[in-house]
Amino acid sequence: MSVVKDSHKHKHYSEQFTIFLSVLCTIHCIITPILVVVLPVAGAYFEQYHWVEYVIIASVFLFGTSSILHGYKHHHHNKIPAFIFFSGLVLLCAATLLKLAFHVGDFQTHLISGIGGIAAGIGQLYNLKLSK
Repeated sequence: MSVVKDSHKHKHYSEQFTIFLSVLCTIHCIITPILVVVLPVAGAYFEQYHWVEYVIIASVFLFGTSSILHGYKHHHHNKIPAFIFFSGLVLLCAATLLKLAFHVGDFQTHLISGIGGIAAGIGQLYNLKLSK
């Protein structure tokens, strides 16, 4: 009896990674021209209408807290994702407060907001990883 292995069933990791990079490149090539046009307009809009920023931060707080609590209660019981997420949320709120109350420059508030957004995202990704 001869055993025939199906070589197409199991793709090598480098082949999977190449496919992933190709799809990522395609998405990048489609979205980049759109973002180049849209982002300056969106940035001017956000500078003019501060309430949009408040809505985004409130949405991040509500949905992010719900996700973090669900992961903590039902999956992993690890507090680290919550600490990372809420640290990012505090930075987002601090940047908004610095801009409105103390009129700190745009560079500093954008930097603090960026770090806060990245921290909140890392907290969510870590929560997702622990939940699986």
